[in-house]
Amino acid sequence: MTPDTGASDGRISRRLLRKFPKAHAYAFEPNLLYFDSLQQYAREDSRFHPYFLALSDCEGEADLHITLSPGNTSLLMPTEVFKQIDSQGSCVKRSEKVQLVTIDNWAKRNGNPEIQLMKLDIQGGELKALHGARYVLQHSTLLVYTEIWFNCPYEGGAIYSEIDLFLREHGFALYDIFKPRYHPNGLIMWANAVFLNSERLGIYPADR
Repeated sequence: MTPDTGASDGRISRRLLRKFPKAHAYAFEPNLLYFDSLQQYAREDSRFHPYFLALSDCEGEADLHITLSPGNTSLLMPTEVFKQIDSQGSCVKRSEKVQLVTIDNWAKRNGNPEIQLMKLDIQGGELKALHGARYVLQHSTLLVYTEIWFNCPYEGGAIYSEIDLFLREHGFALYDIFKPRYHPNGLIMWANAVFLNSERLGIYPADR
């Protein structure tokens, strides 16, 4: 089972389901821009399950800030630094109320499926989503594929060191970092990272 958090048009879910034909992908995407395409994909493949919800560390309601570039949309507001990177795409067009859910509560309501791979790309909200997935991380997850921010251009967004420490506390170790992105002045801003549950997989132990 794979939660695809920040699923956008479902392209990562498609890749995963092609690679793992027995898997199911649960796509969490609160931006209704992608509603039709995700529903169409669900009709094409019964292993794909879209949820138009936002993941966080609590349940309730929050504002989703929809930007001109859909990939920059977030529960967090972009800062002035983001405008230096993407002056147009980081502009907020409007904000809409969306429902929040935690992975742990969603899992309990859906029969506690064994979630082995977790993908997170939610523009600075990754740590909150992980906080809402403590039970799942401790009991079934083998791999976390997440966007990480070294210098986060969202208000209140978590940075890499916070994510790394949290995952190490749950038995995960950093496997690799790839696709770094930089500010025009050369400052590293973000990248993607893979964390493995080193204890469950029997590889190099994570620091405690």
